[in-house]
Amino acid sequence: MSNPLIIHAGRAVRERILRDGFRYDDFDVVLGAAGGPKWLVLYGLDAVLAPALGAAPRPRTFVGASVGAWRLAAYLQADPQGALDRLLARYRDPAFFAEKRPDMTKRFEADVSAVLGQAGLDALAEGAPNALYAVVTAFGAGRRNLPWRLALTALRNALGSRSFAQASALGLGQRVLAGPAPVPPWLRAALPGAELILRPEQWPAALLATAAVPGLIRPVEGLLAGNALGLDGGIADYHFGAIPRDKGFTLYPHFYPHLVPGWFDKPFARRRLDPRSVEHLLLLAPSPAFVAGLPGGKIPDRKDPQTLGGAALGARWGQVAEASRALGDAWAALTEGEGQGLARALAS
Repeated sequence: MSNPLIIHAGRAVRERILRDGFRYDDFDVVLGAAGGPKWLVLYGLDAVLAPALGAAPRPRTFVGASVGAWRLAAYLQADPQGALDRLLARYRDPAFFAEKRPDMTKRFEADVSAVLGQAGLDALAEGAPNALYAVVTAFGAGRRNLPWRLALTALRNALGSRSFAQASALGLGQRVLAGPAPVPPWLRAALPGAELILRPEQWPAALLATAAVPGLIRPVEGLLAGNALGLDGGIADYHFGAIPRDKGFTLYPHFYPHLVPGWFDKPFARRRLDPRSVEHLLLLAPSPAFVAGLPGGKIPDRKDPQTLGGAALGARWGQVAEASRALGDAWAALTEGEGQGLARALAS
């Protein structure tokens, strides 16, 4: 197989790599997309990127929605590989898949402790030199009317007036960036909305809220201002339609070579963002040929439990994670030394 990675480099990133080679020091923002079990195809790449970033320390900002926030939380641990392995183990747990009607809220609450533990949560609360901001979508108080508010948000979005920058009097979706410190101005400019400076004890609720898929996990109450409900960050920022930049460049390991801004934008192909148009962005994604060679011929998704039951599902997802090591190996080979392999790939 040819290189299993697709690499999209914006103009400024490409010029820097061609001139000076690749350096992790040049990247001070890292993004993580929503997507549930899709993250399994990035496990091998995460296993290379997380320690490499740690070995090139500088103040960095990590921004993630849903499982993207969980992956990046693992990046910030003293042992990121161990945290990623624990996250993988939770996804593959055969005892969980044996349950006929699992309580996903209780499951995810337990996952916070199992994956991060108190020491891991303390690392997130410290917030320096690395800060994680988890995207949460806020909806007005009260669970009873949530379905129609979601439907109204989808309609508003379909009509082209999507905006999570301002809360509506009807309680429609609003982006909230939850993190250990005030949101930096450059990040607020790219992803406007509300902010929540988390107290240390609030991190479990924030991680649960950013992953609270409607209909799967109960909305989180008591975390956001005005008794607003905290829901899946992917509603506001599925793949991010605006790519934040600090002083350096932005690194984005992603499932796809394109970006869908928000959850309700998925039906609209014209709303996809070409990462090559973002001059400060370096996006890494599995190639179509690599995906076709995966077990089942596709990236895992939330429909898999409907077609694969019990241990078969855990085994399939584990096989995908193991196959994804090829992505990490390919990236490590391209960036060894001063990244001359990557420079040649970008120049071709």
